[in-house]
Amino acid sequence: MGSNRNRQVARRGLGLGRSRYYNAIPTLQTVRTLSLFTAMFTLVLQFYLLFSLHHPPIDDQTNIMNMNEESATFLDHEIFEPLPWSLPKPSSIRYQTSEEFMADYIALKRKHNIPLPWEQDKYKEDKVRLPRPIIGLNFPKSATTTMSEYFTCGGITSCHTYVEDDRIGICMMENHLADKPPMEGCNTERTEDGVIEPVEVIFDIGLQGPPCYYASLHEGGLDNIPKHYPEGTIMLVTRNATKWFKSFTEWRWGELLEEWGQGSCAFDGSLGGEEMEYWNDLYISSESKRQYWIEFYEAHTQKIREFALKHLSLTYVEVELENDKMAEQLELYTGVKQSCVQVCHPGDDWIRKHDTTSRCHPAGEEPPEIDPDAENN
Repeated sequence: MGSNRNRQVARRGLGLGRSRYYNAIPTLQTVRTLSLFTAMFTLVLQFYLLFSLHHPPIDDQTNIMNMNEESATFLDHEIFEPLPWSLPKPSSIRYQTSEEFMADYIALKRKHNIPLPWEQDKYKEDKVRLPRPIIGLNFPKSATTTMSEYFTCGGITSCHTYVEDDRIGICMMENHLADKPPMEGCNTERTEDGVIEPVEVIFDIGLQGPPCYYASLHEGGLDNIPKHYPEGTIMLVTRNATKWFKSFTEWRWGELLEEWGQGSCAFDGSLGGEEMEYWNDLYISSESKRQYWIEFYEAHTQKIREFALKHLSLTYVEVELENDKMAEQLELYTGVKQSCVQVCHPGDDWIRKHDTTSRCHPAGEEPPEIDPDAENN
């Protein structure tokens, strides 16, 4: 799966800081001041750009900034071939609520005399009553920011999208391809005081690409977790699939959906092979792609549930975003107080529109959107 070339280019082109991206187009003035070699290289990049699709990664600030000429690296879909992925066909487990599934999961653990962390004395004095690391497998637009902030509120180091200057998805992809622990090389975070802390929780761990990588979708990604963290924790926050699809398609004017479909991820089932036929047929036959992606989302939940039942040494926690008892359930499993569950909105744009200094607020206390014409009335 993958190649050395993929790993090398990914590290060179995508291993960037929070505010640096790879969608640079050098200006004419820059070309004139560069050496002949550099100028020719720049013109080649501009020509290449006309014939290639390119989308910057999603980050928790949603700012798109040009890189300087020294660090500009152009990436496209031809460099990164889509990686093999899999999702199961429907089974009854898919249609359980999170509460129903967790009841069955807990009963199975007890049947095998496997203790539940939140019932063990050794975790009672801990800030969070779950084994580390805690790896969140939520899809984008499924409370990844909310959950990351929840554990930060609980007093442990939780990271969303990035750790220090590295994108989590890049690090996990490289480690998967190199058969290394998922968080090796991306397991520390620098605090505001400059102190290096070990990362205990990660959310928004995917990469829509190019290259595209999601541990819970791409072959071998899930298996790499218990292989290296046999007593770790995986978490999933599910969301009403219809509401998720609406939020998903509105994000960055549908760019994420484009990459997932026929772009760098090829989640339309077009990779070929017997296992892909079901998904490709479903994608082609769907007049409106809405039903396809709802099916895709629910199949992802099913896959993780089936995985959790087969790997009982791991701790698994699942809750539903729309469940009124979500905060209560999280406190039961984690020991973190319910008030740490807040409604979070990624991006500076939301903060500006609502004239606030925080992207997270208690449920029901979100500030109203500002009327842009109010000052003129």
